[in-house]
Amino acid sequence: MHVTHPLIKPETIEARIYQQLVVASALKQNTLCVLGTGLGKTAIAALTIAGILYKQDGKVLIIAPSRPLVDQHFKSMNQFLNIDSEKIVILNGKISPKKREAMWESGKIFIATPQVAENDIISKILKPSQFSLLIADEAHHTTGNHSYTFVANKFKKKSHVLGLTASPGSNIDRIFEICGNLGIEHVEIKTEEDPDVAPYVAKVKMRPKRVELPEEFEVNLTLLKNALKDRLRDLKENRVIHSITVNKSELLGLNKKIMAMDDNIKYEMLRISSEAVKLEHAIEMLETQGKSTFLNYYQKLLTQNTKSAKEITNDPRFIQAVKNLNELDIEHPKYEKMLEIVKEILKENEKIIIFAQYRDTVQKIVDLLSENEIEAIMFVGQSNKDGKGMSQKEQAKAIEKFKNEANVLVSTSVSEEGIDISSVNYVLFYEPVPSEIRMIQRRGRAARGEGGQVIVLIAQKTRDEGYYRAGLAKEKNMKNILKNMQTTLNTKLKELNEENEEEVEKTENKDHYMDLRSVVSSKTSDKLEEKKPTKLDKKSKGGLPNKATIIVDSRERHIGRYLSEKAEVEFKTLEIGDYILSDRVAVERKTAEDFENSIIDKRLFNQVMDLKKYERPLIIIEGNEFVRIHENAIRGMMFSIMIDYQIPIMFSRDIEDTADILVKLAEREQIKEKREIAIRYGKRPMSLKERQKFLVEGLPDVGPVMAENLLDNFNSVENIFTATEEELKAVEGMGPVTAKKIKEVVTKKYRE
Repeated sequence: MHVTHPLIKPETIEARIYQQLVVASALKQNTLCVLGTGLGKTAIAALTIAGILYKQDGKVLIIAPSRPLVDQHFKSMNQFLNIDSEKIVILNGKISPKKREAMWESGKIFIATPQVAENDIISKILKPSQFSLLIADEAHHTTGNHSYTFVANKFKKKSHVLGLTASPGSNIDRIFEICGNLGIEHVEIKTEEDPDVAPYVAKVKMRPKRVELPEEFEVNLTLLKNALKDRLRDLKENRVIHSITVNKSELLGLNKKIMAMDDNIKYEMLRISSEAVKLEHAIEMLETQGKSTFLNYYQKLLTQNTKSAKEITNDPRFIQAVKNLNELDIEHPKYEKMLEIVKEILKENEKIIIFAQYRDTVQKIVDLLSENEIEAIMFVGQSNKDGKGMSQKEQAKAIEKFKNEANVLVSTSVSEEGIDISSVNYVLFYEPVPSEIRMIQRRGRAARGEGGQVIVLIAQKTRDEGYYRAGLAKEKNMKNILKNMQTTLNTKLKELNEENEEEVEKTENKDHYMDLRSVVSSKTSDKLEEKKPTKLDKKSKGGLPNKATIIVDSRERHIGRYLSEKAEVEFKTLEIGDYILSDRVAVERKTAEDFENSIIDKRLFNQVMDLKKYERPLIIIEGNEFVRIHENAIRGMMFSIMIDYQIPIMFSRDIEDTADILVKLAEREQIKEKREIAIRYGKRPMSLKERQKFLVEGLPDVGPVMAENLLDNFNSVENIFTATEEELKAVEGMGPVTAKKIKEVVTKKYRE
């Protein structure tokens, strides 16, 4: 039996009672639906859209966390909804804002990532008041500072909201946060045990498969653990930690405590803490991933120009472990076990999805299967880190190939959420995950078929064991919470909503006597929001703009939410600076961490030179926790920027403080000084001397001062490049190690 509705295509959605109960609730009030993977959250979304649009005119926005998932919703809505396909629209960042503005006006149902929706709300080309329904798929993302939260806050008082998730988490406070951000009034929780759901649930068995680490791995792990223990003892002796039994997350949280220490020890403790984090990660790589992934991480450490990375890679125990592993002709036993399992499954002509946390491991698995004449499809995210990312087209092609040709897909976490990759009966975790949300999502891949098996590879006596237990415990806890929570949660939500209404009423009554503007109705506010600003609107009685305009570099979009209430915001790709405030003021914003990184990788020099193209350039540094470079070096660079380049530096507390500074500066320039806003395109060409310095600074461990010394000594770049090691060592400040590195870079053949 199928659903019959004027806006649902015939015989496309099976009539299920539990889905109809959720939809009935969603049509009455803002609803969060918690429903297991493969049980029809997309069908619930389509039925809710049909119900809302049948009763009232308006638009619908569906937000989903990734482009492949956005594409999937687009296909599903076209499949289910009896609505003109031209009115169902995908929006992404590759479409120009001008075209998106026209699309927002002409379409009916829109599917986008929350980041695109956020940007267009800030740019005022997306108007929430025109919408009747917001659907937040994978609603567990609606926490903290996420774009989901921003979009939800703009929609929740203007339209219906439906949140969909398979796993909201095991923390009750987190679930309340999700509900609060979405404006949820009612929660519908459907579990596998519910009688109306049980007939549709595919049973999935969890099968842990344990492997024993080879003795050779244990020997090298001991070397690495001893190196780590030395660092932990130093931290304990200096009262940074109370015990040497700490995990990586605890180590990552030490910086704030260390920053409060005396300067004479602070930087040493920061370095040691950073070394401990890197060693902890290296141990995890070898224990849970294997030799290849560990050695790849070692190569990355060699490229890092930090004291902590150098200390680790120069530690005799680390060096010995690397040497031993390079000489070993064995890999992690998980690979052999994984190959054995895949071969058995393929004998049954079944499909399997293999999950691995790291791209290096995914690549290794694909290569190993290929060597054994098993075709495996790689599926990773779009990030192009290390050149290993996949474009949206490549992802779509991979999914299609897995559906129609290959039987093995090897994926990172990118395919955990929602994407309808294929119905499979087997899922293999290369490593366990301690997150209950990720465990449920991965396992849900085997719940889309007739019911299957999830096989988890575990290296005995390693952190794999702890992660596996943690994931199961958190999932059990979440199920217990959900089981007993619906009534309690809905009662609490009702109380909170009533309290909020009372608070709003009190505020409105108070404002009524204090400010005549309170008589403006919400409908009038919505009309004002929809009205396009004219030249007259933008001016006050004195003929000056009511709001300043700030041009924001498209890579700085996250600050837009803080600027949009106080200024007009335009996003553009800027070649110089992060923000343009007038024809003469450009601002470069850096967090304390980014300021340090740009000194280390030498970006800062070029950025400072570019800023000089503006008459009144400015640098804003956000925060003051410098952890990688000694504060004397930081101050030296700041003095150089302010005195040598005559660019002032301001400090801000956080991103909101930065936004406030930018708005006030823009108002001063445009409203008080009546200056136009203009972008100066093109970078100022370097002088010959600047180009020479730039080339020399590209040599290993050569900064601005050393580059100047080298050029003063040798008079030309050519003479530096042809100098002997002994001649290089004669330059002030040049050590034998740096001289050797320079000669190696200059003389070593490219293909060697």
